[in-house]
Amino acid sequence: MHQDFSKESLERITTGGLIGSRIHFFETIDSTNSHADVLATHGAREGEVVVADRQTAGRGRLRGRVWHSPPGRNLYTSVILRPPIPPAFATGLVFVAGVAVAELLNGYCPVALKWPNDVLAGGRKISGILTEMRSKGPEVEFVVVGIGINVNMEPDDFQEDLRPLSTSLREETSREVSRLDLTAGLYRLLEQWYRIFLRDGLAPVRDRWLEYSGMAGQMVEVTDGTVRHRGRCQGIDDEGILLLLDEHHRNISIRFGDVTIQKDG
Repeated sequence: MHQDFSKESLERITTGGLIGSRIHFFETIDSTNSHADVLATHGAREGEVVVADRQTAGRGRLRGRVWHSPPGRNLYTSVILRPPIPPAFATGLVFVAGVAVAELLNGYCPVALKWPNDVLAGGRKISGILTEMRSKGPEVEFVVVGIGINVNMEPDDFQEDLRPLSTSLREETSREVSRLDLTAGLYRLLEQWYRIFLRDGLAPVRDRWLEYSGMAGQMVEVTDGTVRHRGRCQGIDDEGILLLLDEHHRNISIRFGDVTIQKDG
């Protein structure tokens, strides 16, 4: 199925909402997040988005990680948001985006959220989220929410070392998926959950996020470099920090790390 994926086709299906109100489309770009940052710095309005058919330097959350971004296969987009909130609470937007992506992809195949910013299908990564904030004084100036979704990747399209760890909607559903429909659905759900976050805070977002993660009450191990923490997940606080209770009944707060759910025992 060949489908036109362009600024014009995207504008036809994303009219009317805040997110996607203006689309900056590129056939090739270094990073949609980097370009969105420049646009926002120069006054781009909330809801403007950057979309690319291909990235040459897509970034992962951890330093040095690259988001593999071939042309004609996936969705690479970044959204400019200007929430009227203190910087400490801007981390909640990664959970807003996570819930939106999970609800979107769950319409195609079962997915799970992995703290803080990955979406998994069958235990393999199908989507990643990268939020980057700039603040001015006591309030956020803007946040760029970058989202990458593996849509129509086939096994041979992945770098060899990533094949056991990554998947796509095509692999999970055995069919080609419309990137246009996916993009329109993403912007709609992201706007829906963003408005809930602004109106009601992180709590309803966090509750839905935990449902998709399956982490609440589970034993988890968090690795950050050479440091490992193991404990029972108590939830996530208002700043997006992971809360654990270790075997000595000590409370542990985790800001960064790679999480795996452990079997009890």
